[in-house]
Amino acid sequence: MIGFLQLAIIGTVFLSVVHKAVATGAQDAGCTDEESLRTRSCDLVLADFLENSGNLYMKDKKRLKEYKDECHNVLSCYNKIKCLGTNGEKIPAIKNIGKHCRATDYVHDDFAKCSDKLNAKKSTCFDDWDPIPNKVTTEKVPKKFDQLMSESCKTCFGKDNCMMKEIKETCGQQEWDAFRKHFITLSGGFFDKCDFSRLD
Repeated sequence: MIGFLQLAIIGTVFLSVVHKAVATGAQDAGCTDEESLRTRSCDLVLADFLENSGNLYMKDKKRLKEYKDECHNVLSCYNKIKCLGTNGEKIPAIKNIGKHCRATDYVHDDFAKCSDKLNAKKSTCFDDWDPIPNKVTTEKVPKKFDQLMSESCKTCFGKDNCMMKEIKETCGQQEWDAFRKHFITLSGGFFDKCDFSRLD
């Protein structure tokens, strides 16, 4: 289950972009000096969260729960500051934190039973699943990156979309639909340019 681990890390990379957007958005939202100071305090909470995300291993359920709780602490911190609105009303970047938290909730709370079934089944597809090969995340040349991303779009649900087949057979259509939705959300926009109509 390499995949969800990588997605959480990709998601936190995406959240670090959110971090910058929130700081800029707070200035534009007309926050008072006190609110701006509280926003900076939340920025530190977000920075800690991003730093600790590298210690995440999806099979460690205790650590995954801590990660989930930390994500909600970040969101709650920003939501307590009136000038920012609630859940991204005034700063859309905060919506992305909420999406990331909800996707993490899904992995921890809702997908756990299916994950256990796939592990018990010793699903090779699930065990080897690697939606974002390292060469994609480390590629610096834009043209090569685009080419690698195009290839990743075709294989992000395993060879011949085996994750779709495995999850449908083991856990049902409804679980597959939820998995697909949350997988894309947790990837933090990484697969926005992919055409997943083949999976409908």
